[in-house]
Amino acid sequence: MDDKLIKENTNRSGFTLVEVLVAILLTGLAFMLFLQALNTGKSVRVNSELRTRQSLLLNSMQNQIRARRFDENLTAPWTDPNSLGIEDDEMLLNQFDDIDDFDNYNENSIVGYQGFGYEIAVFYTEPVLVSDLSSETYSFIYSNVTTNYKGVAISVKHLTLPDLNDTLIITPKI
Repeated sequence: MDDKLIKENTNRSGFTLVEVLVAILLTGLAFMLFLQALNTGKSVRVNSELRTRQSLLLNSMQNQIRARRFDENLTAPWTDPNSLGIEDDEMLLNQFDDIDDFDNYNENSIVGYQGFGYEIAVFYTEPVLVSDLSSETYSFIYSNVTTNYKGVAISVKHLTLPDLNDTLIITPKI
């Protein structure tokens, strides 16, 4: 009978303390990985949303610039390169009547878009023919003389994102 009691005591079913601790540890690690994945997904979504707003602001400013005349003068000769910028009676964005009014335009805080800002530069540019064996294209370079091409460099800034930059090349309407 003693042998029977000994066998009953050693054949108990259940978990040992070590098995329970290992299970708790593995469950905790899996939960931490899950929370980290959720946090990464949230930050990617937030950055994507901010980058989309930055793109929309860039597109909006490009459209505002394209809606203006090429120059203060309706025909050539165009404004002197050293005189690009706003005229005395044009202090607000909605008063700008030509492209070069945007030269050195800065806005550090855009209403309705906290943390975003603009920097814009306007300059004359000229085309340079670039050819290789398969094609010919034009590239534009800075010019310190009056030409029929104005470059408009736009930078949309944000406090936490890299700047979003683009350059428009605009010619007078014929």
